[in-house]
Order: sequence, then structure tokens, then C-alpha cells
Amino acid sequence: MQISPTVFSAGLSAIKTGQEQLANAAQAIATTSSNAASTPAAVAAPALDLANITEQLMQLEQAKQMSELGAKVLKTADESLGTLIDIQA
Repeated sequence: MQISPTVFSAGLSAIKTGQEQLANAAQAIATTSSNAASTPAAVAAPALDLANITEQLMQLEQAKQMSELGAKVLKTADESLGTLIDIQA
């Protein structure tokens, strides 16, 4: 049994993607919040901001799940590699 380096790469890639998605969503929330504070309140604006913030919060949750998935892939690959080393020794 061989553990491919691509398994480790896939795990790291998933974590990196999650971090990038998290940063983008957090930036979008911060931008929306700062724009809402600097503009006069309009009737339709709060609904649009709420929809945008809700979408970004969903993106944050997806980013969290992506990072957790990457961590699980890395953990499984590491455990498999440890088992192989124990068998070979």
C-alpha cells in the first residue's frame, strides 16, 4: 500500500481554499458593514445588506467545512502512513 503525495496535497489544498474563502467572505462582510454605516439609511438598503451578509455567512460556514475536511484528509493520510511504517518495521 502506498500513500500518494497527492493525498497530502489534496488536504493542504482544501485547507488553503477554505482559508481563502473565509478571508473573502470576512472582507465582504466588513465592507458591507462599513458601507452601511457611512450611507444614509434607505428603505431597500437594509434588505440588500441583510441578504449579502446572509450569503457571506453561508460562505464562512462553507469555508469552515472545507478546512475541516482538509484537516481530516491530512489526519487520515498521516495515520495511514504511520500504519505503513509500523508494518514495514
